[in-house]
Amino acid sequence: MDMFTSYEEELRVGEALAHILAAASIVIELEGESEEVRNTIMKYVDLWISKLSPIDYSPGMAEVIGSKVRKKITNIFDKISENELGDILDFIIDVKRKLDIGTLETEILELEVRVERVLRVLGIDINDIRQFFDFTNAEKRANRLIALATVSIGIASVWDEKWTAELQ
Repeated sequence: MDMFTSYEEELRVGEALAHILAAASIVIELEGESEEVRNTIMKYVDLWISKLSPIDYSPGMAEVIGSKVRKKITNIFDKISENELGDILDFIIDVKRKLDIGTLETEILELEVRVERVLRVLGIDINDIRQFFDFTNAEKRANRLIALATVSIGIASVWDEKWTAELQ
């Protein structure tokens, strides 16, 4: 029962994050971004990330992803629904849990499709970051895809389009 309860709690974290991000996107559109909204977003992004720790980070991953992100996480709901995002975030937690206990089976291709979907709505072309997950070992590939999703969501939660202008 504890295993099931824990699993259910983890699944709700992705859904909760998607709801918070969607609500925050509306508040930001109506009232502008405030410190309170930023803090709420970070609280839930941090909670989601904590469910995935530790990740298989590769040196340079954050820099490459940071240079490719084109949308803040609250500006993606014209490209992905709140429910789809929540499903993807929960699926990533589920795959990570299975990897951690050694029961991952056939979800690697689905993981890649779902991670690519999130990356695409953030403006990242998966081919630009393929060097980080181009492994034949399924477990290593899955762990890297999870790391890419985690780093991308983290960066997109604090991303500012002024950064892009400053980098050019």
